[in-house]
Amino acid sequence: MSARIPCLLLAGVFYQTWWLALAFVALSVPLPWIAVLIANDRSPVKAEHVNRFGHGLKGGDLPHRELESRDHPIIEG
Repeated sequence: MSARIPCLLLAGVFYQTWWLALAFVALSVPLPWIAVLIANDRSPVKAEHVNRFGHGLKGGDLPHRELESRDHPIIEG
């Protein structure tokens, strides 16, 4: 991916030789697509421990915690 800017700059330098400038431009166009394919070409990472949200560590063996345990009065208006 870092070769794209130099390819475009070289195309600007060799603008008098049209076929060489066109070759540099043609080379720089598919580079982002190729970089994405190379970056994503790996097998998925398998997690050893899956962290799931729950009320306890194993089957709820920890007590349920609340912010406040008292009842709140309801004011009807």
